[in-house]
Amino acid sequence: MKIAVSIKKVGRSSHTLEDVLTIYEQIQESVDLVEAHLPTGITSREAAQSAGMSLRSFHRYFPALTGYRFGEYARKRRLSSVIDDLASTEASILTIAVQSGYDSHEAFTRAFKSEFGITPVRFRTNGDAVSRTRKLDLVGEVNMGVLTRSLPEMTVVEFDGFKPDPEYAAQREMEAWMEKHPEATGSHRTFGHNIDRQGRLAHDPDNEGYRLLLTVPGTALLQDGRRGTIAAGSFVVTGIEGSFEEDPSGSWITDGWRRLQEMVKRNDLQVHPSHRWFEEWLEPVEPGNARFDLYLEIT
Repeated sequence: MKIAVSIKKVGRSSHTLEDVLTIYEQIQESVDLVEAHLPTGITSREAAQSAGMSLRSFHRYFPALTGYRFGEYARKRRLSSVIDDLASTEASILTIAVQSGYDSHEAFTRAFKSEFGITPVRFRTNGDAVSRTRKLDLVGEVNMGVLTRSLPEMTVVEFDGFKPDPEYAAQREMEAWMEKHPEATGSHRTFGHNIDRQGRLAHDPDNEGYRLLLTVPGTALLQDGRRGTIAAGSFVVTGIEGSFEEDPSGSWITDGWRRLQEMVKRNDLQVHPSHRWFEEWLEPVEPGNARFDLYLEIT
């Protein structure tokens, strides 16, 4: 496939396939860093750096993939981590508070009650049930750079472009719409796939058209734009990044799709009869490159 002019810049050579993390693995890096520094905490900038992302992209993708704002998740994990200490040790609440990074008994009590609805004293005395936030696992098992993920149903706005430069045409339409609707695109994700002249999903690399699908909140009140849905499903996913300047044929994209097909066969998975596939457009690690996560639906 070709790519939009806005990312056709001079870039470094393509990464090997195993070097490119998926967006799930990137966000998982930040989740793991939170876990390693629960008492002291980390900043969102440190989390973004651990994920290899700009701060802007990190604040967009963390809630999109986890359902939490970064600060919210870090706070919930910090408080959830003290539940076992309160329930099974004799340490004073002040000691637990200080060990958990709080300056005082009072500050810890306020935070605990705000999160769980009861004070730590009442929890320890009565053993009331509380709903703790568990550590997120966005990745699971990764096999040669390929992982399996379930996509939830997502409301999208669709933008179509056609030859001579379908991806660029679709991107221009999408960017114009986003400028008019900033309230609907805070934690958005962008998916794309080839289409034929009738707007149907196409598998021919020499595509007549291309469709971009911009995720928006299901409750968004949209006065314009063609609303659609990405149906929920299970997919094998791998990450790719490369330079169209250095490799105009886009062989690194072909290699990514080939790897997905090989992993489906190797693990006795079955491609879904619909043969749905997506490219998720992501921020490249190397300036000037293009980067995607590739999705192939399985049963």
